[in-house]
Amino acid sequence: MSKEYSSQGEVISQEVSRILVSDIFLSSLPKIDNVSKVSGGVAHQVFQINAARNRYYLKIRGMSFAAIPEIACNPNDIDIEYQALEMFYQVAPDNFPRVLSYNQNNHYLVLEDAIPNGEKLEDLFLKQKTTSKMFFNFGQTLAKVHRAASCCDKPVRDDSDQTYYRTVLGHRFGYRNNPTLNELMESLSILADKQLVLGDVCPKNIGVNDLGKHFMFFDLETAHQGDAVFDYAYFLGHILIHALTTSEIELDNVTEYVKGYGTNKFDDLLVKRIALGTALYRLKSIIPYPTGLDINQTLDVEKKIEAILPYNLAELDWTAIIALISHEKN
Repeated sequence: MSKEYSSQGEVISQEVSRILVSDIFLSSLPKIDNVSKVSGGVAHQVFQINAARNRYYLKIRGMSFAAIPEIACNPNDIDIEYQALEMFYQVAPDNFPRVLSYNQNNHYLVLEDAIPNGEKLEDLFLKQKTTSKMFFNFGQTLAKVHRAASCCDKPVRDDSDQTYYRTVLGHRFGYRNNPTLNELMESLSILADKQLVLGDVCPKNIGVNDLGKHFMFFDLETAHQGDAVFDYAYFLGHILIHALTTSEIELDNVTEYVKGYGTNKFDDLLVKRIALGTALYRLKSIIPYPTGLDINQTLDVEKKIEAILPYNLAELDWTAIIALISHEKN
């Protein structure tokens, strides 16, 4: 009889129990101390496995999103994340967790710990424990990853990722049917020089280690052949979202991130529209996101962003943009 492991006081499912005893890597561990379900996963069920002072993570893909059961998904998409993890690990092993085991038939991955001595960036944002130096360091890291991945011209999906990229743009920007965001999607879709990108550079998918000096990326099912400017500006949008009531801190974080990423050839208008479109997406989306704003603050900021989107944003610096969209506390 297999051992019963508990997850937050409850016995875990038979599926997980079977994986623990049948997986080549997990079954080789001398002793598993405990298994706990990790909260916050949207698409996957995620379990933390503690064994001999080490942590490992089991990700299982089902027929629907783990956090939103009404959204159906293809469990075979676990292969996409596996392929993306392998590609990125080959070119930037310091910033991606190693795949320790992969089972295509049973739709799961086992990964090493991506946050051995830190926290998710999302948690640091919500605790207001981020620093501008951290964003400088992160900008440097993302630029390094983009440079390393620029040589990867292999698509993650069978159709060269073109259909997926358009789907991503539609999901992030098209649902509002905003003329400026529709124009943005068209501009992005015709950019040349595609490369391997992360596709969802947001705080919930970033581990911050060593007090903000070392970063790890995970949850790579959105990786694709796309545009580095999308990754870069998408993260900018998240910096905006998390400091909309403190414009001075927001400007410092944006400035240091841009400085850390360094010289680039990104179109400034595209960058600003992607960042603001991302902020709108996070303010109102079917996928819940913890912005830290109440309903009145959310509506106020949403209205302000929609008002300035049609501007020639290339003529406005970040100081002006942040002043126009912030909701300062009384």
